[in-house]
Amino acid sequence: MSDLTTPGRGHPVDEQVRPGGSGRVLTDVPEPGSLAEVVAAVVLAVPGVVRLHGGPFGGLGTYLPGRRVTGVRVDDDGTEVHVVVSATQPVAATAARVQRAVSAVAPMPVRVHVDDLDDPADPADPTEE
Repeated sequence: MSDLTTPGRGHPVDEQVRPGGSGRVLTDVPEPGSLAEVVAAVVLAVPGVVRLHGGPFGGLGTYLPGRRVTGVRVDDDGTEVHVVVSATQPVAATAARVQRAVSAVAPMPVRVHVDDLDDPADPADPTEE
């Protein structure tokens, strides 16, 4: 099984038996708040997504003890992600892939915001200054 928690974080459950289940279940129970980290990993795995984005003023994210997950907010109203998409990819199709991928792991509704396009041919990339 895949480990959805950061190494050294979360609470491992090595032998949990579910009532009526077929026996042993090997899994990790993520610590509170780490769903945002899972969402971030899922988003960054979508082809065409260059990076997560902090929104217009850089403040959008999930604040966890000692760290921040930029561009992801998970709350009672659903999941919100802000991304930068490659200019070489279709924006609407990439956003739809992000929405489907996040829907598989996070609460609905999932709102995807494309905050910027990244042009690999543009030498004036503001993230490298």
